[in-house]
Amino acid sequence: MKFAAAFLALVLSTSPAPAEPPRVAVLRVADVVQQLDANSRTAELLKAKRDEINKDPRLANSNAMFSELQLRRNQLKSNTKIDLEARKKLEREYAVKMREANALRADFESYHADRNREISAEMVADRKQRLALIRQTAEKIATAEGFDWILDSSGNTNTGVPLLLYAKSATDLTDRVVAALDLPAPTPEPPPAQPPAGKKR
Repeated sequence: MKFAAAFLALVLSTSPAPAEPPRVAVLRVADVVQQLDANSRTAELLKAKRDEINKDPRLANSNAMFSELQLRRNQLKSNTKIDLEARKKLEREYAVKMREANALRADFESYHADRNREISAEMVADRKQRLALIRQTAEKIATAEGFDWILDSSGNTNTGVPLLLYAKSATDLTDRVVAALDLPAPTPEPPPAQPPAGKKR
């Protein structure tokens, strides 16, 4: 009996200590991205680029040509006193101008599509840079404070279900990431206005 007790004590003394559970924190990535967007001129620059597309002279010139062609078409329809040969000449000129206007509009629309693709690619690249910056900042904080995992508490799956369904007492690093990125703290929304209390009779 004494031997069994001594053996059990020896086993317990040499058994490895139970591993500590991983330290987990959460981060509201969507909130941080929103604050980065709010404090960046990227959206303004992209809007300016989109507006610049419509300032291309090909658009204004083609619009002017179509307006002139519409006026010519109305004149041809309303003027019945033009002789047949003159009418044929005007219709040939109309057809030539219409081809020119269509070619100019097609050229502009091709340019419009190309520029929009470039702008969309810039937006995607800018968003990737922002997400990479958030990840690097969160990783530094996690390394310094000894966290093993950081989960995005604002992310959803492709079915719309939140990625993180439950977290018991998880440390939220959102404010610390915002502070590390030197962003202003979000302005709290004002509480909803309360209706005036009814008068007692």
